[in-house]
Amino acid sequence: PKQKSSLLLSESYSRLGLSGKSQRVFDCGTFLEFAHEISFDGTVSETGKLQTANFCRDRMCPMCSWRRSYKIFGQVSRIMEVIGGKYKFLFLTLTVPNCSGEELPGTLDRMMLAWRKLIRYKDFKIVKGFFRALEITRNKDYRSKSYGTYHPHFHVVIAVPLSYGKKAYISRNRWLELWQKAMKDPSITQVDIRVAKDKDLSENYSQELSSAVAEIAKYAVKDSDFIYPGQDELTDDVVSTLSGALFHRRLVAFGGVFQDAFDSLQLDDPEDGDLVHINDKINPELALLIVKYGWSCGTYKMTDAHIRSPREEVTDIE
Repeated sequence: PKQKSSLLLSESYSRLGLSGKSQRVFDCGTFLEFAHEISFDGTVSETGKLQTANFCRDRMCPMCSWRRSYKIFGQVSRIMEVIGGKYKFLFLTLTVPNCSGEELPGTLDRMMLAWRKLIRYKDFKIVKGFFRALEITRNKDYRSKSYGTYHPHFHVVIAVPLSYGKKAYISRNRWLELWQKAMKDPSITQVDIRVAKDKDLSENYSQELSSAVAEIAKYAVKDSDFIYPGQDELTDDVVSTLSGALFHRRLVAFGGVFQDAFDSLQLDDPEDGDLVHINDKINPELALLIVKYGWSCGTYKMTDAHIRSPREEVTDIE
């Protein structure tokens, strides 16, 4: 499904006169190579691990957005494993009023500036680290007064001391006041702040954290918000708006103890780095069944398979 959506995006880029981007997205993910580990008793793993792929890394590409989201989820999860015993975690959502497509780039500029102000406020000193991600949705409800407008917002994971709530605390209303001040917009009415339950009180603590991280690490823009099958004019208008607004813009950011852990783990750039080797590690002591797939006629088909020994010797098989 992601590959098919990428082809629709490629067609839109072509209609918009962006031939270079169109070709890169068209070629994205047309070659995939998976490695299946072969245990010492000869058992072949049913699940292969992606080893090679020709991803385009376009900011809007559904295939690359999916891989990028998976990568960010893994990175944030690893960071929280490292620092998890030292801090509590808050999940913060900062919103602004919906805006038109023409207003979107300026709105994003103001949000980025407001975030830089917010983290310098005195109240924010209680925060020891954060991961921030931008998401943009489009109102597709034609019955709504805000139909066709865009809703940019920040999802943030915040690390605070274990004593948070006992010695110091920032209420939801205070978060709203701080965000209104940073944005210079008193019309903002919505922020959401949630505290992860204490791990000693919740058997589902790990699941709760994992679900929250998955929500925050999801795509900056979902393809369902800009691909409208059978509506080329609408698709092109939204693609043009979003691609222009996101051009050369950082979508995620780490700070404080999150950045420290990111550096200590020597993690790759979450946006522009490797989208192939994300979390899956290959056991160097095992032989591998290498299976190659190519995209053809709307589906993936196996094009080759061979055995690779731990010493990188290759034996072709039928």
